Amino acid sequence: MKKLFLISLLLFSFNSWALSDYRPYDETADAYKDIANAIKLADESERHILLTMGGNWCPDCRTLGEYFTRKDIRDWLDQRFIVVTVDVGEWDKNLDIAERYGNPISEGIPALVVLNTNEEVIFATLAGELATQGV
Repeated sequence: MKKLFLISLLLFSFNSWALSDYRPYDETADAYKDIANAIKLADESERHILLTMGGNWCPDCRTLGEYFTRKDIRDWLDQRFIVVTVDVGEWDKNLDIAERYGNPISEGIPALVVLNTNEEVIFATLAGELATQGV
């Protein structure tokens, strides 16, 4: 968990990277269904669930989302996690999901939550650690 957190922090120390048009959040996705499917897959594969919460309008969220698509990072994540993106829109979508897991978005997005297959929070960014732009 510490490695994921440190990698994410390192990413945002280089916030001057050019921002692409990459949109990591499917605005039409059913986050409830995606999380339920992730729990089942995680249980079958003995991995954890990594929720990334944010919105496509957020530069930090897009940067983190694109970073997670890098082959080396993606391979590392796929060995350990079922990754689920949760679109919070402009603070008007899936807020009850955020609340269920300790409201990690309260201090900014993107926010990460790691769950075990019992939906227990193992790790969460609860202090806006990944948000350089503020709320």
